[in-house]
Amino acid sequence: MLHRRLGWLGAGIATIMVPLGIAATVMAVARGSVAGIFPLGFFLAMDILGILGFAALTFAAIRLRHRAGWHKRLMLCGTVLVIAPGIGRLVGPLPLGILTPFALFAAIMLYILVGIFFDLIVLRRIHRAYWWGAGTVALLQLLTGPIGFSPPVVAFAEQLAP
Repeated sequence: MLHRRLGWLGAGIATIMVPLGIAATVMAVARGSVAGIFPLGFFLAMDILGILGFAALTFAAIRLRHRAGWHKRLMLCGTVLVIAPGIGRLVGPLPLGILTPFALFAAIMLYILVGIFFDLIVLRRIHRAYWWGAGTVALLQLLTGPIGFSPPVVAFAEQLAP
């Protein structure tokens, strides 16, 4: 019962996080406070796509709150997307060069893979929510490069930068 009551508070916070997260990303680029781990366009695309993916998966999970299996798995997948910038700050300084985005993707997917392995051990199958959640996370990660290096996004990021 407490989880359901606090869940509505969490839904409100998630709703506020989406526009604030996008604004914070844009302002970080404009302030020049983006650590030079990723090119600005890539950083902008990665963070904004992550926030939008978080929104989609979280609100799908809220909609499916009466189906516990779907709810908790989609919440995990959505949450992984908003912790990605923090993971990026840990992975970024490692001397990985062009492999850095792949290391970030692997670190993000590790959280989901732990859940999938848990399902395989306990349920003896992968819950369908993981196909949707992990698929969404993977798709967004795959789209980050083409969007982040596209001329309009690069031009926008360069315009924002000090």
